[in-house]
Amino acid sequence: MIYFEDIPLNKITKSTDYFVSKEELVNFAKQWDPQPYHTSDKGAQAYGMDLFGSSTHSYAILTKLQTELEGEKPAVIAGLGIESWRTPNPLKPNSTVHSDSYVESKRESNSKPHLGIITSVSKLLDDEGNIILEYKSNGLVMKTPVVS
Repeated sequence: MIYFEDIPLNKITKSTDYFVSKEELVNFAKQWDPQPYHTSDKGAQAYGMDLFGSSTHSYAILTKLQTELEGEKPAVIAGLGIESWRTPNPLKPNSTVHSDSYVESKRESNSKPHLGIITSVSKLLDDEGNIILEYKSNGLVMKTPVVS
């Protein structure tokens, strides 16, 4: 575990690549976000667009990629909320994506002196570097335990 004091700022961590097949995209949408533009080409064309994935699917993929990162993980014990959320580009079928994440800032907790608060930025990007999903969130992190 990486404790609060040892978490570097603005160090980008990149995940492995993940391939999103058309079949996966459609199946996820049918179960969790069955909008016509997510579930079939014909449905998307009725709205004058191409098939694209649900933002819920984008978030699930981003969460998976970040959870599976190699190496030590920050000692986060609780999420404190999402400050901002953007989906500027669609998740396209048969595309390869990856995540980039970093801690933007950190501060000591005023009410819990044995904990710190970090603000992190998480992004899901396609293979051309376009941002599919980006969010900024806050988390409560353990400080290095004091040994008596």
